[in-house]
Amino acid sequence: MTKPFDCAAFTDAIRDSLARILPGVDLAEEPDTDLAALTFVHPVHEATVVLLTEAANTTTSVPTLLLAVVIGDWQDLAQKDGGAQMFSLNTRLMTCAVGLMPLNNDEIAVVLCRRMPAEAVPPDQVLGLVDDMVWDYAACAGWLDSSAAEPREPAVAEPPRPRLIGSLDEL
Repeated sequence: MTKPFDCAAFTDAIRDSLARILPGVDLAEEPDTDLAALTFVHPVHEATVVLLTEAANTTTSVPTLLLAVVIGDWQDLAQKDGGAQMFSLNTRLMTCAVGLMPLNNDEIAVVLCRRMPAEAVPPDQVLGLVDDMVWDYAACAGWLDSSAAEPREPAVAEPPRPRLIGSLDEL
């Protein structure tokens, strides 16, 4: 008989991996065996990252991991040129989807989302998946091509790694 999936243990493993890779980052955890959460502010991308691990239930037959990266306030992004068209990016993004998440009565956040089977993701690769989501969005949204972008300090969080998923435009 197989042991039931423990969301808290899986989230602890992710937290331990992130603590090694991103020393000094405040990792807020809400452990539970059926639904566990972990949040932090990514020091390189300056975005809030939310990880939710959920046990198998009537909706999902396997335990799942939801990665969500809050990239901005909907009101701010919608006012920029082309901001309202950002959802057309969903047809070009390879690693995630763009969605809206209400934060409270007054604020709606634009969020990058990805949900997958939890057991398919080793805890030490979760940060790489988050980075892939952000870079994929930045490339499709044109942020990487913008001459107005301010230069940033080089990332020291993790050495560069090869992309597993490329753009269809590269074919």
